[in-house]
Amino acid sequence: MFVLNSRLKALIIELLSHKDPVTSEYLAKVLGVTSRTIRNDVKTLNLELKKIGVQIEASRGVGYFIDSALGQQVTELIEELFMLQEEEHGNTPVLPEERILYILKRIIMTDDFIAAEQLANELFVSKSTVDNDLKHVEKLLEKYDLKLFKKQNYGIKLLGNEMNIRFCLSESLANRKNEQAELGNEIIADVNINEIKAITKEYIEELSFSMADLPLNNLVMHIAIAIQRIKKGKNVEVGSIELDQLENQVEYKVATKIVKSIEDKYAIKIPLGEVAYITIHLLGAKHFEDKDFHQSDFVEMVGESHYQLVENILSEINRVYRIDLREDRELIYGLGLHLRSAINRLKYRMNLRNPMLAEIKRNYPFSFELGIVAAEIIQNNSELVVNEDEIGYIAIHLEAAVERMKNKKRRQIKRVAIVCASGLGTAKLLAASVESVFPGIDIVGTYPSYSIGDIKKEEVDLILSTIPIRQESPIPALHINAILTEKDIEKVREHITSKCLNEDNRKSLKKLHNLFSDELFFTGVDKKTPNKIIKSLSTVLNIKGYVDDSFQRSVLEREEISPTSIGNLVAIPHPLKPNALGSCIAIGILEKPVKWGEHTVQLIFLLALNEKDKEEFSHLFNHLWKLVQNKKLVDELCTQENFEDFMGLFYSIK
Repeated sequence: MFVLNSRLKALIIELLSHKDPVTSEYLAKVLGVTSRTIRNDVKTLNLELKKIGVQIEASRGVGYFIDSALGQQVTELIEELFMLQEEEHGNTPVLPEERILYILKRIIMTDDFIAAEQLANELFVSKSTVDNDLKHVEKLLEKYDLKLFKKQNYGIKLLGNEMNIRFCLSESLANRKNEQAELGNEIIADVNINEIKAITKEYIEELSFSMADLPLNNLVMHIAIAIQRIKKGKNVEVGSIELDQLENQVEYKVATKIVKSIEDKYAIKIPLGEVAYITIHLLGAKHFEDKDFHQSDFVEMVGESHYQLVENILSEINRVYRIDLREDRELIYGLGLHLRSAINRLKYRMNLRNPMLAEIKRNYPFSFELGIVAAEIIQNNSELVVNEDEIGYIAIHLEAAVERMKNKKRRQIKRVAIVCASGLGTAKLLAASVESVFPGIDIVGTYPSYSIGDIKKEEVDLILSTIPIRQESPIPALHINAILTEKDIEKVREHITSKCLNEDNRKSLKKLHNLFSDELFFTGVDKKTPNKIIKSLSTVLNIKGYVDDSFQRSVLEREEISPTSIGNLVAIPHPLKPNALGSCIAIGILEKPVKWGEHTVQLIFLLALNEKDKEEFSHLFNHLWKLVQNKKLVDELCTQENFEDFMGLFYSIK
């Protein structure tokens, strides 16, 4: 029976995500294999897809595709086919990151030494491959002050305190799909999760806040792990936790009751250190409250230190990017409440997995950058290291605030005139459609095309016309259809947003294009790691006088916080703050794709902005981000050797 491995799954997902054909060269780069391997994998997949009457088709010189005309139903059939395969047969780790997590879990779950040869046999790879994977495992363990002890003829063994081992175990499991099923099979087979959840929910009702679902589930899993580790004699020592700082907390009293109930249920004795361990999880839980923050005392609700931290974050965001969110009371309350629990998580190196992280980075790239500014302030204030998951949660609060600011400013444009050549009935229908889609807009009148000169600037903010307006007018005008379409709605929405926020898309795009130059276009770059690539490109910028010595350091620091690869073979490295001597973008095309964070990268845009351009960073950054989402064109960009050809292709991206 055929078993679908991770590479084949990744291949089918790539094909399903494309509306247009994709070349074997592009797929090979993304998956880190050869074009020949892709061709063989397609043949293998087609043998399975034949069961549901579907095939991956190939068009010479164009690429592979699954006929989109077959519709969503076929997509669902394909997903169901491969999901069933996974349920029936399991999945042997194939990709490097999967092997690393597998090895990490095996080492944690093994009480004694385990040989590299044994791991190699389990993974069907060579010992040298396992040795290389172990280097990455050691880097992961460093985050938790854990080490591998290696003894000749015995193998490797994990060393470190129990609390850190559990945090590491929990995070490594949380990084896998179907983690609860996997967790149940490997660690908590004889522990009833539902019973633990019921006990936990009963007592956390005594807390002054409600706990969101994700941290509640995390807490239940941590308790389940604790029960199994205690049974094996693996206890959290009191000395590893500052107990005197916890005993007076309400959370400590609740944790004591949870532990007592679990002791009775499972007939085990739970040491004092475990009570403190659960207390830490309660302190680190995300609070879920919906209060009238307009009437409440912010400082009392979120705590003076957290309130001040939020103020410092918003002041720094305003200083760096000229985005003033300091009067948004909803943001101050929500972010302050979030930080109250986040600081505790960071203090004890707990990781609250953010299941939305990839979507946040993809859909809200600039708000994620604002989250990094916040992370820097937190780290400077507390010396705590803020991870990507926490930055993602902070970015959500900031994105909501930015949207509120946009919506508030959108409401300032209300007065709209309708110009229509199709008669009064059509004009009235169009006016009603506009008012329905944009309820804050006031239609001040409908006009025939010949009376456009009668419209007064003092009375109208925007003209919507069903015919092109050729004469000069001091009032902004948009050409739309008599029957409002989705494109028309988007056009109006973009105009209103850009008008209110002083964003001129055409101006921003022109500014973006002016940042490129032939002298900063590099092909055949043969560096093998993100750091070496950044150092190579930034050194050139330094030599040419665009940046000073601090630029490279700042870009590497930003990269350390969160990789700037965005998928689709592209990375956009940039410094923590706009600090270039002269604004520019260096382009680097790698000879061969490299691993960059979670993605494969071949095309690099090194972004350097001067202080005077920092207000435009969000527009330029978002423009660049959107422009490189076209996968087919990015694949073509990676093949260009001439700057003019590259830019001609780049400008064609809409």
